[in-house]
Amino acid sequence: MIGRATMPNIRRFPPKSFLDQARRDWQFAAFAWLLRNGGGYPKFLETELVLPTEEFFPEHAMSGHAGVLDIFRRVREHAGMSDWPCAVEPDPRVDRPRLSGANSTPVIRYRPDSLAPTCLVATFARELARYYTETFAEDAPGGDTLTEPALEVAAVYMGFGVFMANSALATAAHAAGGVEIAYALNEGELAHALAIFCLLRKVPPSSADAFLNPHLRKYLRLATRDLAQHAASFQALRSVFPGTLLDAARPHSS
Repeated sequence: MIGRATMPNIRRFPPKSFLDQARRDWQFAAFAWLLRNGGGYPKFLETELVLPTEEFFPEHAMSGHAGVLDIFRRVREHAGMSDWPCAVEPDPRVDRPRLSGANSTPVIRYRPDSLAPTCLVATFARELARYYTETFAEDAPGGDTLTEPALEVAAVYMGFGVFMANSALATAAHAAGGVEIAYALNEGELAHALAIFCLLRKVPPSSADAFLNPHLRKYLRLATRDLAQHAASFQALRSVFPGTLLDAARPHSS
């Protein structure tokens, strides 16, 4: 038996970062931006992790545009935007769903033969996030060049992280060829944002495992383990009320 005095001095190293510091810090900044402008942490606690289950999407018999309308209605409901004027229309000319109509009722147009339900949920969530964040007085962190990534974090923040991660590289086949749903964030970055959502919302990340593509489960576990080292960043987010961090960042006159 080895005595305690002869035990080797083993250095313990923290787990390797899942994302580099710049991307991780930007995601925390994006969540802070959303909290500041979206009602603060108490309001965020009302947000559910939306899953591809009958609890969240009970309609499954409809097909065609009627089925898309059912999906859209449920996405709006889970986003807390049921009373926001918005419509969805099929349009074979578009290559991906996109919100338009700034001077009238906004419309999300989608290509009717190109998207599976999971992708529809994700892209509708992203375009509703666009609609939602356009009401903010504060620009997304990083400015115009990071607007699209911020919208994808916003969709995760609104509860749709499982759908965003699963559909990040999706390609749907149709008569004219494949349509790639090109996201600004990659699968790992979206899994990381989902891990932030779960830890911030105090939802066990494992509750998403059964609904994620297998390699994404690994990403989520690695991101969760890495984020466990950043308790102070989560505490800062939990302290956000509307305008609090924005006011703190403003210069004070002497």
